[in-house]
Amino acid sequence: MPIKDRDYNKAKALLEAAGSKSAEKSHPKHTGSKGSPDSHGRSLYSEAQQDFGGQPTAAQLEALRKAGDLLGV
Repeated sequence: MPIKDRDYNKAKALLEAAGSKSAEKSHPKHTGSKGSPDSHGRSLYSEAQQDFGGQPTAAQLEALRKAGDLLGV
């Protein structure tokens, strides 16, 4: 099921604010009403997990939780 642009972009912003360099490099989505493939959301999420490493802060964990909800991960 496609991810809505606004959900992807919200998740990107949350992860970016928590310090994810890969989310920072990711381009905002603007596909109109088409949405983006699930795989884009999973990639954004998993790359942010890798950025945060094995000991993420509470803020990073919260950003991952919220982003996961938005992305359906």
